[in-house]
Amino acid sequence: MADTGRMRAPEADAVRAQLDRVLASAGFANADRLSRFLRFVVERSLAGEGDQLKEYLLGTEVFDRPADYDPRLDSIVRVEARRLRAKLSEYYEGPGRVDPVLIRVDKGSYVATFEANAAPPPAAGPADGPERAPITSPPSAAAPVPVRRPWRELVMWGGLALVVGLVAWWLATRDTASASGKVQVAVLPLVRYDGVQEPVPDALADAVTDGLIGELARQPGLEVASRTTVMQYRTRPERASAIAADLGVQAIIEGRVQVTGPRLWIELRIVDGRRDRKVWVDDFSGETANRRELERRVAAEVARVLMARFGPGAPAAK
Repeated sequence: MADTGRMRAPEADAVRAQLDRVLASAGFANADRLSRFLRFVVERSLAGEGDQLKEYLLGTEVFDRPADYDPRLDSIVRVEARRLRAKLSEYYEGPGRVDPVLIRVDKGSYVATFEANAAPPPAAGPADGPERAPITSPPSAAAPVPVRRPWRELVMWGGLALVVGLVAWWLATRDTASASGKVQVAVLPLVRYDGVQEPVPDALADAVTDGLIGELARQPGLEVASRTTVMQYRTRPERASAIAADLGVQAIIEGRVQVTGPRLWIELRIVDGRRDRKVWVDDFSGETANRRELERRVAAEVARVLMARFGPGAPAAK
């Protein structure tokens, strides 16, 4: 394993050349955020600053989080680190299998590590010159000529790819997305229901969204994406499955609010982020003047449904 703090210039150059190969690959070419993440940790690690690669630094320097960014509430760095490790694994199992340098970001750390690749170089082809056939004696009945079976190697690699694919599928669809076993959920910004005579102010819709996020975060068994993370989807509509993959959550909560006289109405939907399927819809009402009590009641019911459908012991999705 190379010493990331004291690499000699040729070794650092080789790492940077390998970094360029990785970032030019299909898995990274259109993933600007992951590419920026990888380049940042590689350069800092090469500079011997790996001990500075903490979650807060990455959140503010790579993911443009504000100065008051709290990693305990906003999981963007942890989510993207999981994606980065998965993308690097895919790259080195595929197009980078025989690349000269391995770049890793091991679980539990954000420091990049580098080592020489022990994989054998690809077999020489026509570009390397004509292959000279070995001189052998004619075959005889007593000594049959062994027959090469390249299909055995193909079967072996095909089986390995199948196993890797099944493991990746299981990780992507298992019911407990985090090591803690908690259900991970994101509450998208609630929208106004404009089909009534009394329009709902945007500020009230945002306040209800914030209130639900806070109350759900108090519920045992749940991990809730922060407000700063989900507000980006107010003006950037995406499929629920894309949002779930981006935020690393299992469930998406969306809905709308309306006001009728002194009454506040909240309509919510729970979407299974793995399948883009609505699995629960309900509406609630209460006094607008007592909004916090309504938010607590709604959060308790939503948490019950989330744990029943996505928590430990929940039936597998079909």
